[in-house]
Amino acid sequence: MLAARRACSRKKSGEKLVYSARYMRTRSRSASNSKNTASAGFLRMGAPKILVIGSDNDLGRKAIYALEAEYFDVRSMGKTFEEKDLLEEIMRTNPPALVVEGSGQFSRVVPTLKGQNSSKKAGRTRSFLPLIVVSSSLSSTESAAALDAGADDVISGVFEATEFVSRVKALLRRVAPDNASEVIEYKNIALDPRRHLAFVDGRPMKLALTEFRLLQFFMTHPDFVYGREHLLDVVWGQDRYLDERTVNTYISRLSRKLKGMSADAQFMSVRGVGYQFL
Repeated sequence: MLAARRACSRKKSGEKLVYSARYMRTRSRSASNSKNTASAGFLRMGAPKILVIGSDNDLGRKAIYALEAEYFDVRSMGKTFEEKDLLEEIMRTNPPALVVEGSGQFSRVVPTLKGQNSSKKAGRTRSFLPLIVVSSSLSSTESAAALDAGADDVISGVFEATEFVSRVKALLRRVAPDNASEVIEYKNIALDPRRHLAFVDGRPMKLALTEFRLLQFFMTHPDFVYGREHLLDVVWGQDRYLDERTVNTYISRLSRKLKGMSADAQFMSVRGVGYQFL
């Protein structure tokens, strides 16, 4: 696995906060691998990013190897309680599609994940980030506590790689936005993914395919800030030859259309980070 260590620094009130770069990214997928990724029905706009917490133990490493074998885009970090600031930064700027908690610290992980990735929209509460807890030995009481705390699935004891990956895929299918059959609504904007239709206050808005996908992503993940590289991955896919200016162009074009239709939500640029939809 090729992994590049990252370090990001921020200045706040004259103080420089440095985040350790143990949040690692795996190798880029070649075009020859794209057909394998596409074959997994639910992988539509680039391989989902999976964050594995607990990469410094055998269980976490086993989870990483199993996911990489299925061409997921795997990120990893060590013990959460040692890197809480880093985890919060990841969740704010570049959240994964799913988290595997294997460090044994699920009581610390769940509040950060579920607290920052749930919001009340259109009269209902959505949690955008699925969580699987894996452990070599959890009692039934501990498993129940993990589920009650917000975990979506718990795997205790020795697990087979094939079963683990199947559970990951099943959970991603269950928690995917209701894109295939349900109209997505945010403020006065509505999207019908099945028929590829967009509306503002009930009036149709013409969107190109990529514009539609970009707006669909932000409407199902409102309020959060996303970097340009992350947007290229999830909207355009990993096997693309585009730079980050492409995102700027599409955001600008989409913003003009939304303003022209008097949409209540607009894109906001966050300097040095990316965009959010408010």
